[in-house]
Amino acid sequence: MDAPPPTGPRPSRTEQAFGGWLWLSSGAVVQGLVTVGSLAVLARLLSPADFGSVSAGMLVVNFVSIISQGLVGPALVQHPKLRAEHIHTGFAISLFGGVAFFAALWVIAPVVALALRAPGLVSVLRALAWMLPIQGVGAIADALLRRDLQYGAVARIRMVSYALGYGAVGITVAALGGGLWALVGANLSQAALNTALLLQRNPHSMLVRVSRPELDELVSFSGGFCLGKIGNYAATEGDYLVTVKWLGLSALGLYERAYQLMAMPAILVGQVLDDVLFPAMAQMQTERKRVGTAYRRCVAAVALFALPLSALVLILAPDIVYVLLGPKWGDVVLPFRILAVGTLFRTSYKISDSLTRALGAVYRRAWRQWAYAALVIGGGVIGQRWGLPGVAVAVLFALTVNFLLTAHLSTRLVSLSWADYFRAHTPGLRAAAVVAVPAVVIAAVARTVFQLPSAAVLAMTLLGTGLAVAPLLMTGPAWLLGHDGQWLLQQAASFVRRRVRGATPQVRGAT
Repeated sequence: MDAPPPTGPRPSRTEQAFGGWLWLSSGAVVQGLVTVGSLAVLARLLSPADFGSVSAGMLVVNFVSIISQGLVGPALVQHPKLRAEHIHTGFAISLFGGVAFFAALWVIAPVVALALRAPGLVSVLRALAWMLPIQGVGAIADALLRRDLQYGAVARIRMVSYALGYGAVGITVAALGGGLWALVGANLSQAALNTALLLQRNPHSMLVRVSRPELDELVSFSGGFCLGKIGNYAATEGDYLVTVKWLGLSALGLYERAYQLMAMPAILVGQVLDDVLFPAMAQMQTERKRVGTAYRRCVAAVALFALPLSALVLILAPDIVYVLLGPKWGDVVLPFRILAVGTLFRTSYKISDSLTRALGAVYRRAWRQWAYAALVIGGGVIGQRWGLPGVAVAVLFALTVNFLLTAHLSTRLVSLSWADYFRAHTPGLRAAAVVAVPAVVIAAVARTVFQLPSAAVLAMTLLGTGLAVAPLLMTGPAWLLGHDGQWLLQQAASFVRRRVRGATPQVRGAT
């Protein structure tokens, strides 16, 4: 049900963006819970090879999706004077691109399977290729919702499509003995439901007509964007490619679980911030001082979230893996711990990435993405000699370099000094230390003295750490959170108060 019409002052762009982040975060939390719950069930019903087969198929499908969908969505969000002709042209590109790439994948599936040394991948890849035309139909509706800052609608669609489309279908098919087809069906049904809900929420003209001037305008922006996006994809998925080619499908299933557990915070915070910041910053791209302030605050917020989380994961990794995945996934623990060190880098660079795209620095962004990709793939090829831990170390190094490269570009764009940039991380470092001390003591006591099972170790450590940190948070929030952290806390409280009063306006694009 839509929010009631506004009864008070129109919120500022900052309030809109922060409210949007909270909206999308709620959707990401549900998506994360569904993903974790589904993973906990599916990991006990399926083998690492099943996960590896579907992951290998999704490697190819996601890459093709960047090309087929990436030419229109970001350009529609960023374009300052969008017209109906842009929408018609974008829909034609998205639709025809999805169909054309589906046909191409169907034909070359045997070649791809041979290149990845996975002959059984042909049928899986052909089934997953249906996602491309399905996504093509809904791509414009998704872009227009994001352009209009309709975060509540995006969050609800995300929640429903993952809960019903992915979680319910995947678990049901796996419980019925569907094997890896449970994962295939989960991905297909999630894409289909997501598209249906997007079109229901934001119907638009589906006139298929390409206008040359509008096509040139869309491509002029999207060319650099796609170049950077492909580089980013090669970086974020290159380690998967190295793992499946040199170590096999079972190793990919294990490694992907480690990376997925590490990347969940990036999905929860980094990707959600990217979804919010890109359209919001694009609308105020000429106000560099305000953009710089927003960027610094987001950097501080991510550090406050990611650094304490990394500390907890390093301490509790064996218990997390055992509870979520079960006893047969013990080989995930070490690469999971290594990758968890880079949680901040994996999450924070999404903010820098959204800033550079919003300010139009897509080509300067692109070469950095390709450098990141080269480090991931090249380092992965070297690291695979030492198995999954070697690949994880290579990826951690690449994450660190990419974090610094993207921060360098962003700080130059908004005239933020390196001193101010790193100073924004200080509260996060303090919070990590405050969390780590009681957590390591409580976990050690729970394991060695009381010899508790993993689930009890997790519960006891998290509860005890929370009780130990709460008094400091209440009595010294300025020291623990810093100025930016306190501002974010005040914004969250204000957002909650508005929702409780029922006076939150329907968010529209700012003028």
